[in-house]
Amino acid sequence: MAKLVNTSEQSSSAKILDSKFQRILIFFAISFIGLGYILSTLPGISAPLSGRTCITGTWKIALILTHIMAFVLIPVSMKIFYHTLTALKLPQSSIFASQIGLSFIMVSIASEIGWHVTQCWYYQDEFTMLNFMFYFFLLSAFALWGDGLAENNTWITQLLNLIFALSLLAISILYSIGNISDNSNYKIPIYIALTLIFSVLTYRGYKLLDDWRIIFFPIFSVGVNLFFVFLLQKYGGDPYTSPNVGLNALFHILHDLAGTETGVAIFTWLVYLKGRAASAKALNESAFVSSN
Repeated sequence: MAKLVNTSEQSSSAKILDSKFQRILIFFAISFIGLGYILSTLPGISAPLSGRTCITGTWKIALILTHIMAFVLIPVSMKIFYHTLTALKLPQSSIFASQIGLSFIMVSIASEIGWHVTQCWYYQDEFTMLNFMFYFFLLSAFALWGDGLAENNTWITQLLNLIFALSLLAISILYSIGNISDNSNYKIPIYIALTLIFSVLTYRGYKLLDDWRIIFFPIFSVGVNLFFVFLLQKYGGDPYTSPNVGLNALFHILHDLAGTETGVAIFTWLVYLKGRAASAKALNESAFVSSN
């Protein structure tokens, strides 16, 4: 009997520490080397607030509410994705990957909020630890989220995971160089990696949902997002020399609200529809079997 119990325990452990979980560990091992390097080299805060224009009043409240909204949206998304992926009978490891990916978005947003607080909520493109953590965990989030939607563990899936992990490592090094040289062009690889990851995530989302409307996810989360980032950097002003509080706050809000959050909300809604249909189908099949 003891032998049977041990065999059962080993089988259970094998299921928990399956290949997808091992891939996630490798992903973390590679990418967190870059995070550790950045932690030891980058400044923790932005430039001194002395002489800096701060965003206050209504604009500040609107900015705070926009960022806090993610802490409502993401848990709802996690619940819906968990229900739908379970209804579609995806492996537990896939559900785990998608859940940890979605949770990392909240870590990313928390880092972003901390960064903006050090900026007195006046957005300015800078190289700081909190800014890097925002990008690092955002890229990690979407990479893991996409991995959770992969239907099959093929060599292409494994290759993409390796590319994503190595890209995080490369971005860490380039980000540090950008900080030393004070050259924001070193952030361009971040946007390239983000576009690649979103492309994979969108493709896997389409394969899972079979719904063309998934294209609106990258349109808003990448296209609209980066459009307002461009406007923000071009017309948002400088908090020390030429502040433009209204446009800075407006484009900042739209970059998050009309960009990333709208895209995630669209994806979540499509997944909800898929889950509802899958649950209804399972219920009808169960009723049919019972009647016979």
